[in-house]
Amino acid sequence: MASVSNMQAGSEPAWYLLDTSRAVRPIVWREREGYEFQSRMDPTDDNVFRNDEYLYGVRARVNAGFGLWQLAFGSKAELAPENYAAAPAAMMNFRAESGRILGISPTTLVVPPSLEDSALHPLNTETRDGGGSNPWKGTAELIVTPFVG
Repeated sequence: MASVSNMQAGSEPAWYLLDTSRAVRPIVWREREGYEFQSRMDPTDDNVFRNDEYLYGVRARVNAGFGLWQLAFGSKAELAPENYAAAPAAMMNFRAESGRILGISPTTLVVPPSLEDSALHPLNTETRDGGGSNPWKGTAELIVTPFVG
């Protein structure tokens, strides 16, 4: 069995390419009990009576976890055209243990705010920096979030 990695090494801020087109996702979010707003405003409640404090909160049971690792590719290399090109190429070549191609097709690029400009260029411009057409235009939806990096 061959060893396969879905991480590109480097020392830059992390960015991720995901295939979110399938029923099974790279990251799974499960709501076990829905969100319920709760408040303590009754004048006979100890906290209200003694401290003149009204408490508000949300109660829920949720969890997040990884789905299929093959549907995600992480990189700490610079978000440059050559590194971006390597990510979908690696993902599209992921195979099952039997050797069958998995047919992965990346759809979403997730970056921290510091990489937004670097991500917008390959996904939205018609031409490359050095001239010629940009083959990566429109290949992924961009999500910018401070919760990665």
